[in-house]
Amino acid sequence: MHSEDENLLAILGPTNTGKTYSAFEKLFSYSSGIFGFPLRLLARENYDKAVKRVGLSNVALLTGEEKILPKEAKYFFCTVESMPSNISVDCIIVDEIQLAADYERGHIFTDRILNLRGNFQTIFLGSLNVESILKKIYPNIIVEKKNRFSQLTFLRKQNFSKLEPRSAIIAFNINKVYEIAENIRTHKGGTAVVLGSLSPRTRNAQVEVYENKNVDYLVATDAIGMGLNLNINHVSFSSLEKFDGRYNRNLSPNELGQIAGRAGRYKKDGSFSYTKEAGNLDPLIIQQIETHNFDSIQKIYWRNGNLDFNSIEALLSSLKKYPIYNYFIHKKNALDEINFRNLIDDNEIKKFLISKKNIKLLWQICQIPDFEKLFNDNYLLLLKEIYLILIKNNFKIPEEWINKKVARLNNFDGGIPELSIKISQIRTWTYISNNHHWLKNSYYWKEKTEKIENELSDQLHNSLTNKFIDYSSKFFIKEQKIQNIQHNLIKNDNEIFLDKDKYGKILGFDLIEDKKVLSQSLFSISNIKKSVRNMINEKVENFLNAPLDSINFGDVTKSKINDDTFIFWGEEPVGKLKKGKSIYRPIADALNSEYISSENKLLISAKLQKWLDNEINETLYPLNKNLDKDINSEIRAIVFNCIENFGNYPIEKFKDSLKTISQESKLQLSKLGIRIGAKFFFIPNLLKKKPLEFCAILWKTFFQKNIDELLPLPLNGRVSFSTVTKMPENYWQSIGYININNFVFRIDVFEKIFFLARQKFKKGPFLESADLMNPIGCNSEQLKDILVFCGYEYLRISDEKKLFFLINKKKDTKKIKKNNLLKKTNKNNKKDKTKDPNSPFAVLEKLL
Repeated sequence: MHSEDENLLAILGPTNTGKTYSAFEKLFSYSSGIFGFPLRLLARENYDKAVKRVGLSNVALLTGEEKILPKEAKYFFCTVESMPSNISVDCIIVDEIQLAADYERGHIFTDRILNLRGNFQTIFLGSLNVESILKKIYPNIIVEKKNRFSQLTFLRKQNFSKLEPRSAIIAFNINKVYEIAENIRTHKGGTAVVLGSLSPRTRNAQVEVYENKNVDYLVATDAIGMGLNLNINHVSFSSLEKFDGRYNRNLSPNELGQIAGRAGRYKKDGSFSYTKEAGNLDPLIIQQIETHNFDSIQKIYWRNGNLDFNSIEALLSSLKKYPIYNYFIHKKNALDEINFRNLIDDNEIKKFLISKKNIKLLWQICQIPDFEKLFNDNYLLLLKEIYLILIKNNFKIPEEWINKKVARLNNFDGGIPELSIKISQIRTWTYISNNHHWLKNSYYWKEKTEKIENELSDQLHNSLTNKFIDYSSKFFIKEQKIQNIQHNLIKNDNEIFLDKDKYGKILGFDLIEDKKVLSQSLFSISNIKKSVRNMINEKVENFLNAPLDSINFGDVTKSKINDDTFIFWGEEPVGKLKKGKSIYRPIADALNSEYISSENKLLISAKLQKWLDNEINETLYPLNKNLDKDINSEIRAIVFNCIENFGNYPIEKFKDSLKTISQESKLQLSKLGIRIGAKFFFIPNLLKKKPLEFCAILWKTFFQKNIDELLPLPLNGRVSFSTVTKMPENYWQSIGYININNFVFRIDVFEKIFFLARQKFKKGPFLESADLMNPIGCNSEQLKDILVFCGYEYLRISDEKKLFFLINKKKDTKKIKKNNLLKKTNKNNKKDKTKDPNSPFAVLEKLL
């Protein structure tokens, strides 16, 4: 096509060959140049590099939505669509020229290939499959081929759970991207997200999250296939087809290769695979991707770039013009052409299409990108509205009108979908303010729209980060992974913190998660649990080496009857009691915990059982003392019943035996710690606080009563207390107490009161007195109940004092005599000369 094409150079090769780097260096070997990129993101990235190299004043940035144009600029970094054609420079470079075969944008790349030339050199960068078409167009073009620095290898199908760190997962619609990202967050801790619809600022921020290794995974569309140089080790396709704006189609081998080629940077090998749900990939295509050997591009899209705006018919005719070479495909139905054809038939617009200026204006408006990807009438209505506003306002957009459109977007509330829509809408106004002179104060609106877009982008980035990255995962995905949580989790009184956020508390050999903690991903939870398990293993080792006296039952007074009885190490629960074969043989079992192994649980249980057996032997020593062989059967029976009943047993059962008991037998009982009271056998050593509470625990564990109350126990060494808790009689016996009308008192103190009462009665009936109430801490009514329990009867006298006495005859005789005595008392004129002076009535007469 061109005879003078010796200054043309094509640098071709697969991804990761250093094409862009080589071209970048060549550009700066000339005094001026233009570099065209397929993405605004790449243009900005290389603009920033150029600024660092030659200074801000020497470099320009030209994209659809961003214009930085210093007066002395020598180097221009642009999107392909924005490459200027009216500037003379020494070198022009066009990147990814294989996109000339792309249905949507191909005709634009073809136009740059055909019509842009540098004064000294023009360079085309692209894949190897574009070589033959370039040589058809330019037979004398110099082709410089580059080999990939690293190998690209196919791996078998993989699920997301099997993906190694530094992987990119590719999806082809936004819903699928978000679904996968949520999955990765849950199981891998988090992911960055890269979509073509994101603003460049948001994409940059997300890429930075990945590049800084705050996450190990990236979920992206095919947007990463175009020159995004990321440190990706592996690319996994979640689908092998995409919707290209018209229909779903399978990805071509070279498209797959372009994306898969992002795996492996410089000399580090990469790999690719696809998930099970993606379907199957032909082994020949896999081989093509691995060897970068794709079918040559035979044809590219072309559209006439010399448009005639003299009339509607002339413009449409120039758009219909066909290429003269068969390796060009005439581009039909480009989006701008479709927009134009639709709007010229609109009655409100048609009447203005009578001049070249108005027709050209409509064409320019029809080229405003559909950033929202609406593909519907709303987009056309917006273009129509802009056109009519310009026509009716002398080709200027009124400040009030655009301010109304932009102001509603200056709101950063909403979720990811809302923010994405707002960004796409503000990009329309950013594009207009940067590309046309339709605004009176275009500089103001450039700044205004850019600021709103940036703030929306930052908010969207934060929303994506918060949604798809578990904040706590950062502790576990850095290069130098810390395997033990003790190095990165602060321990304070067994509380675990991730930075300043409390995660939970280690209690015993378990981790109790804080209810207020933010939801963690399974990835972070598994890492935390792995590290906590190491900490607890150390704690178990310390426990197994700790002395037995560090184990206890905690505060027994706070134990409910129907609750488990826990065993504490210090102040932390580590085990619990279970019912054994007998009341004195409970089982100590370690508490269940996912953080202790089966072996450690057995070791913990064994140590707890050893402690428990020692406690029973030491605390309840009299109950375990071996009996001498020469103890007679009656004493043996007394001892057996005392042992079976926590050392306390009614004397009534052995009343006859005690009448003939020898002094030697009494001595044997005394050696065993058993005391003989008036009403009970009892063991004083078991009535102290610790053994008393121990006996209550044993009773509770063995009988397992479903009573939702605290164990009724005396506090602070008190010998009596009141309670409304209804307990079986054998409970009170187990702790060595007697319960009469909800007043509970200790057996040994009861025996003391009974002894004092007997001493008083030797002198005859006696009145209630403080010396009877004080030892047991009771009031008058409670003393009355106790003495009645002892067999005494009473009479109330005038000042409500009670007189206690005993009647030794049979019950019926007692009643008769009592009634006769009362009758005689009421007869003032009769006196019984034979009346017993020690009878209660004789005493009562004296008192009255």
